Amino acid sequence: MSAQKTLKQIRLIYFIVVILLAVFAALSFVFITMNGRAFPMDPGAENNLKSLIIVLALAGIPASYMFHNRKVKHINQGLSTEQKLQQYRMAYFIKIMTLEGISLLSLLAYLMIGNINQIMIFGLVYLFLVLNYPKKSSIFEELNIDASDL
Repeated sequence: MSAQKTLKQIRLIYFIVVILLAVFAALSFVFITMNGRAFPMDPGAENNLKSLIIVLALAGIPASYMFHNRKVKHINQGLSTEQKLQQYRMAYFIKIMTLEGISLLSLLAYLMIGNINQIMIFGLVYLFLVLNYPKKSSIFEELNIDASDL
């Protein structure tokens, strides 16, 4: 597999996740606006769910970045550009999927309890996801690759 193809795959994964999360968020908002919450819960359970989502967001965002950075730092510099990019793709995929999972959980909590705070937590995590756009220059900088190596 060529390095260009691997870069395209990284971007494709990113765009699929970002677009589908935006669509799901819009549909969730419309559903809640039209029908109200989907699952009535007692106030104690609602507070527990809210707290769980907040803790997951506060722990998951830094954890995804730390895992990604650690995985990228341990990529062998003696590997070819294609092999480095393939290992980077896996680390990036795990980072994006961690952020996506937290986003989905906050949207599901929003659907269940209809609390606007859950959609705001989604927005925060989604912002981190959007800020992680896989620019070619940033990937090359992280992997210490020259553009001429492609």
